[in-house]
Amino acid sequence: MARSDAQRITMDIELKMPDLATTGSAMRVVRWLVEVGQHVNRGDPILEIETDKATMELEAVASGRLKEMHLRPNDEVSVGQIVAMLESEDGGPAAVRDTRSSSDAKPASMGGMFAKNRAASRSPVSDPVEQAIALSPVQRAVARRMVESKQSAPHFYLQTSANAEPIVARRAATAAAWDAFFVHAAAKALARFDRMRYRYDSDRLRPSESDAIGVAVDHEGELFVIPVVAPAGKSPEAISGEIRSAVEKVRSGDPDARRLNPTNLTVTNLGSTGVETFTAIVNPPEASILAIGKVAAVAAVESGKVIAQHRVSLTLSVDHRVVSGKYAAEFLQSIVQELESL
Repeated sequence: MARSDAQRITMDIELKMPDLATTGSAMRVVRWLVEVGQHVNRGDPILEIETDKATMELEAVASGRLKEMHLRPNDEVSVGQIVAMLESEDGGPAAVRDTRSSSDAKPASMGGMFAKNRAASRSPVSDPVEQAIALSPVQRAVARRMVESKQSAPHFYLQTSANAEPIVARRAATAAAWDAFFVHAAAKALARFDRMRYRYDSDRLRPSESDAIGVAVDHEGELFVIPVVAPAGKSPEAISGEIRSAVEKVRSGDPDARRLNPTNLTVTNLGSTGVETFTAIVNPPEASILAIGKVAAVAAVESGKVIAQHRVSLTLSVDHRVVSGKYAAEFLQSIVQELESL
């Protein structure tokens, strides 16, 4: 026999923040996907949370009416924290265990919510009073690492240029990504200058356990480093395919693609923005970072004649605790030789 409205049993359910395995990194509320008073079904996405690795959708673990929101956009949240209260009717999990009405029953805890990755479009959250821009967890992590690097690692910088005609010709034939050629050349040079693979650690130099080279990628104002594993044994075209695949995963919010992985050296390229040359901050614990400017046709002298030649600027930033200026200069020249012999 059907029960009347007066006989309906309700129960308040606490929705708690689940453990997203972010290794202690900060989590921030991006936005609510539902409103107070709105009915949601089990599995419906109700909230977006941002970590330093990805943006996640949190889903309701029961059906009912969203009764209370305990967090606002831009609030930080920790594992186990109550984020919302759900009022479940009749067949909800809590109602099965406890048939008291919501007026005389303690809230039931569902122990968390479901979470899934989401490639969300994110924009800076502004303080309406101070117009302060809140940094995302990824941006905060990058800021901490760059300050640590600049303050603790004594940088020095080496600048040169390379004949880019071989790169331009090969790229025209294969459509490989620009970064792939510099990763390939740096990997070949690292095989001959193994000291560049060391890092400074407590008055000791320790070899890197990785054989990867990183590629810096900017996505919606956030910086990620894509690792290309064992690039010395791969062609620029194969490396290009890996880079493009990894970039797509970063854009889709894949947490594995956004996770920080150890690399020997990072390649950062601003050539597509028209920047001719720039210096970059070493990405710790690496000992160096290679900055690439734009490839452009310039007047060059060859065999006593002035010709038009595509050239590219290279700037190597180096941790002076790991290698000397002469050693780093020879390493940079080796990269140039690899680029010009493609």
